[in-house]
Amino acid sequence: MVWQVAAGFAVAGGLYSASQKRKAAREAQRQAKLQAAEFRRQKFDVALLASQQHEQRSEKFKELAAYNDAMSAYMGRTGRSIQALRREEERRYGRDVDRLRAQEKREKDRLEKQAELTIAKGRVASDVYRQQARATLFDTAYKVASIV
Repeated sequence: MVWQVAAGFAVAGGLYSASQKRKAAREAQRQAKLQAAEFRRQKFDVALLASQQHEQRSEKFKELAAYNDAMSAYMGRTGRSIQALRREEERRYGRDVDRLRAQEKREKDRLEKQAELTIAKGRVASDVYRQQARATLFDTAYKVASIV
């Protein structure tokens, strides 16, 4: 009679422990997916920031072009010197825009890799918990067998 109670407690404890580890496995995956979703949401913030920087650079370019036109009209400069100034500013503007786009792409790629890495870590943690649950069940079976 005593061994039956001990075996019952061993089985109940083992099943409960295995159940808790399976819950932990599900929670690990859920948390990883939530974190990955947050990283992916941050990509939209990066795109917004890049757009704002591009708009600021565009406004600065327009202001400088208008200033150059005004100064050339005031000073009576025409022809190639004004065109050279305009081309130089267009080249700088294009270079800055290319840098902004490259930076935005790098940042988005980094966030996506981080999201994928987080999901992979969650998957690994989940697998570890599931393996622990199986080991707990085998350990419980061994304890019960040794009691019986």
